[in-house]
Order: sequence, then structure tokens, then C-alpha cells
Amino acid sequence: MTELVAPLAIVAGVVAVGGAMKIADPGATQGMLRALGMPAAPWLARGVGLLELATGLAAALLGGRVASAAVAGLYLVFAAVAWRLVRGGQASSCGCFGRLSAPATRVHVTADLTAGAVAAGAAVAAAPGLAGLDAGGPLQQVTLLALVAVGTWLGVAIHTVLPATLVSARRVPARAAVQEFRIGPPAAR
Repeated sequence: MTELVAPLAIVAGVVAVGGAMKIADPGATQGMLRALGMPAAPWLARGVGLLELATGLAAALLGGRVASAAVAGLYLVFAAVAWRLVRGGQASSCGCFGRLSAPATRVHVTADLTAGAVAAGAAVAAAPGLAGLDAGGPLQQVTLLALVAVGTWLGVAIHTVLPATLVSARRVPARAAVQEFRIGPPAAR
């Protein structure tokens, strides 16, 4: 099922990026673990990051049922954690991407469930990874890798930039740029 190679690589790439960022900067993940009432040692946060990095890379590069199902399982855990933080009213960081992490919102839950569904579909179809794909010539391979890179970047932005932007938008009411527009002579006041 080669149609799922790129979508699987994208959602697995987001997991791998999150894992790498947790390893580099475990502070946000520790804060999320504390907010959930769990142990929050740096080694634990980095261990979670290592698991995510390895799982994401395995699914993106090798594909297959097991790695894809593992990514789907991680996304279900992410969605449950985000939902618990949202429902608990904590303004805690999701801990997803190190210091780039945003407060957990419904955007996280929706994005995680969607990505999990993509990975689950890839698991059912036993989609191959990027390493097992014959994408044609060099131009097709570079194009595929570029699309996966952009998709992964957008996936990270959905989890980091979009929630923070939506929270900020709720705090600052929108104002009309033009308060009055009239054609003709100015109105007498």
C-alpha cells in the first residue's frame, strides 16, 4: 500500500521530532508529567523521548504493521494525555516538543487522533517505509522526501504554533481595521 508511505512517514516523523526535542530539553515533558501527578525525573522524560525517536524513525524508514501500530498507539496515548490536561483545566504544556511545547488544547487531541488513525491505517495495510519504497528516479525521490519534510514541519507547527496562536487570539478581541467606509462627501457631525 504505497499510498500510505508518505502519510505514515509524516506522522512518524512528527513523533521522532518530538522525541528528539524531549531528549534535548526534557523540562516541558517533566512539567506535563508533574501536572498529571506522575514521576517527573529528567531521565524519565528523556527515556520517553528516546522511545518516541526510535519508534518514529522505525515507522518512517521501515514501515510495516508493528512499527505503524506502535506509532498509532503513541498517538492514542498523546491524545489521552492532552484530553486529560484539557479536561483538568491545567494550563500545562503538552510537553510534546521540548521548549517549543504549547499548552494542551483540543487541537492537540484532534491532531493526535487524526495522526493515530493514519498510522493505524498504515498498520492494517502493512505500508512500507521510505527505505522500502521504489519511488522512481532521483527527482521523484527528492520530491517525496521534500513533501515528507514539509508535512512533518506542518505537523509540528499544528502541535506548537497553532494552539498558542488560538489561545492568543481569544485573549485579544479582533477590531475592525476600517471603522467607517463612505463614498462621497464627509458626513456632517
